[in-house]
Amino acid sequence: MPISTESAADIVRLFRTGLGRRPEPAALANFASLLEDGATFYDVAHIIAGSPEFRQLHGDEDICDARYVSFLYHNGLDRTPDPQGEAGLMAAPNRGDGLVIVAGSEEARARTDLYALLYPEGASPQDDMAYKAWLLRYDRLSPTERLAIGRHIDQGMPSRPTFSLMLQVGNHRLDLLEETIASLEAQIYTDWTLIVVYPENLRPGIRTHLREIMRRVPGLVGVEVSSHQGVEGRWRSALAAAAGSFCAFLEPGDQLSRTALYEFAVAIANRPDLVLLYCDEDRLGSDGQRCHPSFKTGWSRDLAYAGDVIGQLAVFSRARIMAVGGIRDEGGSFARYDLLLRVTEGVPTVCIRHLPRLLFHRGRTPGLPLMFPLVRATQQHPEMRDVVLQHFRESHPDLDLKDVYIGGNVWPRIVYPANGTPLVSIIIPTKDKFRLLERCVSSLLTLTGYQNFEVLIADNGSTNPEMLDLLRRMGRDPRLTVLRLATPFNWSTLNNRMAGQAKGDMLLFLNDDTEVLEEGWLTEMVSLAQQPSVGVVGARLSYPDGTLQHGGVVLTERGPKHILRSAAEDNPGYLGQLVLTRDLMAVTGACMLVPRPVFEQIGGFDETFPLTCNDIDFCLRAREAGLRVVWTPHATLMHEDGGTRGRDGTARSLFNACVDVGRLLERWEQIMLDDPFLNANLEATDYTLQLATPPRAPKPWRRRGRGHKASTRTVLS
Repeated sequence: MPISTESAADIVRLFRTGLGRRPEPAALANFASLLEDGATFYDVAHIIAGSPEFRQLHGDEDICDARYVSFLYHNGLDRTPDPQGEAGLMAAPNRGDGLVIVAGSEEARARTDLYALLYPEGASPQDDMAYKAWLLRYDRLSPTERLAIGRHIDQGMPSRPTFSLMLQVGNHRLDLLEETIASLEAQIYTDWTLIVVYPENLRPGIRTHLREIMRRVPGLVGVEVSSHQGVEGRWRSALAAAAGSFCAFLEPGDQLSRTALYEFAVAIANRPDLVLLYCDEDRLGSDGQRCHPSFKTGWSRDLAYAGDVIGQLAVFSRARIMAVGGIRDEGGSFARYDLLLRVTEGVPTVCIRHLPRLLFHRGRTPGLPLMFPLVRATQQHPEMRDVVLQHFRESHPDLDLKDVYIGGNVWPRIVYPANGTPLVSIIIPTKDKFRLLERCVSSLLTLTGYQNFEVLIADNGSTNPEMLDLLRRMGRDPRLTVLRLATPFNWSTLNNRMAGQAKGDMLLFLNDDTEVLEEGWLTEMVSLAQQPSVGVVGARLSYPDGTLQHGGVVLTERGPKHILRSAAEDNPGYLGQLVLTRDLMAVTGACMLVPRPVFEQIGGFDETFPLTCNDIDFCLRAREAGLRVVWTPHATLMHEDGGTRGRDGTARSLFNACVDVGRLLERWEQIMLDDPFLNANLEATDYTLQLATPPRAPKPWRRRGRGHKASTRTVLS
């Protein structure tokens, strides 16, 4: 049974005030069930006051003495009792009533941080109870902020974009339409119209009700259409009536945050050439409470081909919609997804923006379609898949879409064509790890389906006799080249030197503690590296036990973090992040493919990063040059991680690693705080993805000011 935030807050206050602790999950669920069945706050307080734990803490005598009053004040209000309050409590008839007075006070309510109390170690964005508590903490608009927004709209906005919002209604549930209208009437930014499309055969009572709504609400435009017109035709009729510079599609029951259109307007005013702007969303449950948030990623073309990752609220440039032909019949029930693909085709990334703000609440309309990633472009959802294939035929005839099984589920895979078979130079630094090197090279030579490659082994001063013998034998294989570089270890220098010796059109940097697991890995990476603007391609790497070692890297204020390291093999990740090809800011150099022209353009690896962060710095310089960094789950290798040099835990090694991270943070300070592929409402460690405390996305009414540092997102994303 879902627990309301109000019930949870009441129970937490009673436990904290009367017992000095937070409730365990079972107790929270039990008391919430009692409240759902009709028990009151008073009833729960007296149940707690009658418990053995309570009596052990406070004794069996049921009086509010000074010691008990002090306990309630310190735990419930975090202060000592004032004389008047102490006297009032000591006059209470019993301890249960005293608990009700303190825990039920406005002061106690104001001090209750439900999220901090229930989730001191953080919580997953997929935990609805945690999400509701997190909203109580962060999703508030103060009167002061409301005034600041009003002043900015009246005095500071360089332009005022207009919005045409469109929805369709039928012969039922006009109450849901009224919910949507109420959220629009509450908008602080008022330059909007709502276009309501309805069929000519509305029942008389529904028609009368709708007309009353249209008379009452300024900015509402009714469009009557033939009852035989399909969904796509109705959307076309709505577009024909739309006069706003930007358009959005809604369903009855959808609700917008009070600041939604204002925040969209600010983004558009700052970047008038935007063609698509989208935000984060959640759903409204049957009880009206918000749940199931979708904290989305920055724009990634490949990810968009997997399904409707944009969702709602998506605001389209009306001029761009018209330029690509508007809504068309080919999309069927996925006509808006078809429009999304066409609107974004060939558009620079800077003209597509994600606002990592929870500005849209998807309605509780019965029968609403499921959201991505539950619905994705596979044969299980043929209509959506057909939209993608049709788009490929029109814009990318060389691309194809296939179903693949990952983690026991079917996921879409974009199949890219290989433009010939360019020579790939595989560069492997090594020293004295003969078993690792032998396994790595043997798997390369025997399992790799792509055959046009050479292997360059950079021996960094091996002395082990078995290693030296292995290197001599490898040197006799025409596919292998062994170079002795007996210098102090510097990963960047070794790879740069070997790149200078390589003959390949593409350079693959590979650790010697990796092992090829399937034959198609290099074909996948090469075909991706040949796509327009791709500068770096990374692979999915797993530990020997099959759990995830590398699913891409995100950037944080504490440095780069691997995405969900050690995730189970069948874990798709949040919103499919571990099973879908996607853009990222960085990938690991343990298996990294770079076209030679890109390597030369970027200037190779920075040799002032000898141990760590060199791969991340390279990726960020590639992004700065306008190139894409792409990670694919369809090239999988095993990686022991740390096998190449061993896990050096000495103080000097740890200090040097910290120095490298510190230099990386200093060099890329802003983007470390603003990775578009790590939603600002989420925070990442190497092993988890949690709700951010606090969210990092600035509120536009707080962002302005003389001291604000300009974001580099437009450069790097």
